[in-house]
Amino acid sequence: MSKSCIHFLFAILSTVLLTGCASASMGNVPSDFQFLLNAQSKKEGTEHFYIEINARGKGYFERYDTNGSISYDENDIIIVEKSQVIEKGSFQLADEEMEELWKIIEENNFFQLKEDYQMAIGFSYAFIIVEANGKKHQVDNIGMEVSEIRTIVEKADELLPTKVGIEYGDGY
Repeated sequence: MSKSCIHFLFAILSTVLLTGCASASMGNVPSDFQFLLNAQSKKEGTEHFYIEINARGKGYFERYDTNGSISYDENDIIIVEKSQVIEKGSFQLADEEMEELWKIIEENNFFQLKEDYQMAIGFSYAFIIVEANGKKHQVDNIGMEVSEIRTIVEKADELLPTKVGIEYGDGY
């Protein structure tokens, strides 16, 4: 094989490899990143938001009314009945916003948090699942203040569209 043919094949292979790597993830955000958040609405009452965001920043939300009662399935995942959903929508986070979200998750050691922070009474509420780097971790927080969870929820609220207003609430 001639030198020019080898150079040509090397150039094609390099381009394919670089293009593939660039599309696999956005900066430091893992290519398998998935973020699920269920949190209180900023509105008074029993409204909550269910939010999903993937590694490319594509997001989906449902605003729903719990009527004062939250149901879980056998895997401790919150169940939202279709009749409870008030509004649905989608959004797109920019690369920089995705970097901020991932950074706050890492800085607050999300994957090292306990899975269950609950008290019978209180206002603080967040249910979070994060998948990244081949790991999946879930945290359910009701009724007690957990500063790391508060920080993640507040950063998510800052990044989400204004019509999706979530809050962590204040514990007793």
